[in-house]
Amino acid sequence: MTDARLGAVAKAMSAKKTVYVMCVQYCGDEFNGWQRQMDQPTVQGHIEAALSQVAAQLIRIAAAGRTDAGVHATGQIISFTTTAIRPLASWLKGVNSLTPKSIQVAWVRQAPENFHPRYAATARRYNYIYYDSHRYNPFVDGLAWCTEGLDQDAMHRAAQWLVGEHDFTTFRAAGCQSLSPKRRVNRCEVRRDGHFVVMEIDASAFLLHMVRNIASALRDVGMGSPTRSIRDLLLLKDRVRLGATAPPQGLYLTHVSYPGANFPAPPSVPLLST
Repeated sequence: MTDARLGAVAKAMSAKKTVYVMCVQYCGDEFNGWQRQMDQPTVQGHIEAALSQVAAQLIRIAAAGRTDAGVHATGQIISFTTTAIRPLASWLKGVNSLTPKSIQVAWVRQAPENFHPRYAATARRYNYIYYDSHRYNPFVDGLAWCTEGLDQDAMHRAAQWLVGEHDFTTFRAAGCQSLSPKRRVNRCEVRRDGHFVVMEIDASAFLLHMVRNIASALRDVGMGSPTRSIRDLLLLKDRVRLGATAPPQGLYLTHVSYPGANFPAPPSVPLLST
């Protein structure tokens, strides 16, 4: 290797690396989930391609959580490390101009060198949206679970059995790789806004399909199953006793907590913030 080449390599290795954190919002029904795949459109794949173009170097990102195909986010947090020097506005505008309109960066900030969006998070919040009407609405297709006859008060009462630390085996997908089925739910509320019924759940972490399975069980309660059935399902610790998993289109990752980080809050979404 020539002296010039060695000098270029040494310069590249010594270049200062900067960690950036972004808040990303996306409509998930156009993508085959979050995680990068070679032959399928994914949210991660589009963002990494855009960032790599802006940085003029290969960029890989880490995320607070991986969402399934069809699941949306209003407050997904990602980070990436680069030696490229760009103004914050250039990262934001560059990604927003190079990704599909269904993916948008809400804000970007510099972060400490040891920041990781998954491991630094202390809590995550998901919302699940039901569209409760006797008439199908084509304008909410892909954005909510269309159903009919929900009693949101019964759903809210039943949801309180989920608060606290429990064994969530009943609400865990068969393919879940977590070593423990125990999770602590900090809060779970159900409210109505016109034809929309919104479940909001906050926990330090979730099991695979845990929120969608909870959404399915609460829908059963809202349609007439006894409130105590949620408690019984927890005690049974048997996924077979639960009905079908709720469809992904009603699920939204809305907020990730990083105490002391002083990051901006995700931009509000009217239905989710009422």
